Amino acid sequence: MNQADTINTIIGPTSAQEEVRAVAITTLFGSFTTGGTSGKLGNEMDSAVLQGLREWADVILVGSGTVKAEDYGPADTPMAVVSRSLTFDTTTKLFSGTPPIIVTPQESLADPALTSRRKTLEAAGCELAEGGGVPEVVDKLRARGFGRIVCEGGPSLYAEMFKHSLIDVLHLTLDPHVNGEPAGLVGDIAERFTLEQAVADGDYLFTRYRRVQKTS
Repeated sequence: MNQADTINTIIGPTSAQEEVRAVAITTLFGSFTTGGTSGKLGNEMDSAVLQGLREWADVILVGSGTVKAEDYGPADTPMAVVSRSLTFDTTTKLFSGTPPIIVTPQESLADPALTSRRKTLEAAGCELAEGGGVPEVVDKLRARGFGRIVCEGGPSLYAEMFKHSLIDVLHLTLDPHVNGEPAGLVGDIAERFTLEQAVADGDYLFTRYRRVQKTS
């Protein structure tokens, strides 16, 4: 199987017009990071899968902490960044291409103390979109025509997405390393997923899980 076929196998069915997928990588003991970021985790295949999911998606959903810690650059796929504080350095790579949509609660849009931050983001070409809890964020993105959403974290955003049963498909890469950094998921989460696919690439394991629908 060549790399393209392997990537297609890992990503799986792509016909759904409305679907939320999460993509993450962890070490053997569940840490999302090493040295504070995920940059040293993964391999070439992992990067290719991430790019393939971005190409599939209508929008990338990601928390502001992740884009800052990982020093995100612009993407060909529209990006929606969740932020409450609206604290960004608009000279970073993130703002060097098509500006991201900044999704923030109504109180952050109305807070006089954040006026200068809102103006700075608008001057950088960003659209400020209202979005409170993650269910509202997803609804607002879909209302804009973004039916296929790929969530890239971080941990607190993942936790809220899982808590509200918003993740339809989880792409989880297992990196063959062990370190002492915690996974960082918080809160009570009771979600079950079924394994759809597992593909090994050397010592790396690429999995695809689908959320099991809850029965009433």
